[in-house]
Amino acid sequence: MAKNGGSIRNILVWTYERGTLPYDIICALILAFIFFVPRSCFIAKRTDASQTNRIQTSRPAPPSPSQHQ
Repeated sequence: MAKNGGSIRNILVWTYERGTLPYDIICALILAFIFFVPRSCFIAKRTDASQTNRIQTSRPAPPSPSQHQ
């Protein structure tokens, strides 16, 4: 178990030297994530609750010059 904990720590802290097999595997996984995850996974979807909680306000029209005397 200690070896697995150390491996996870090494990945999170990125302690692998450049050009080693673990470094190349981690880079390949990052690139696969970037290119193969659909863009729709990162678009926020509105739900009914978020639409009903939104308050819409409108500004009153500015007074026309003829009203200022």
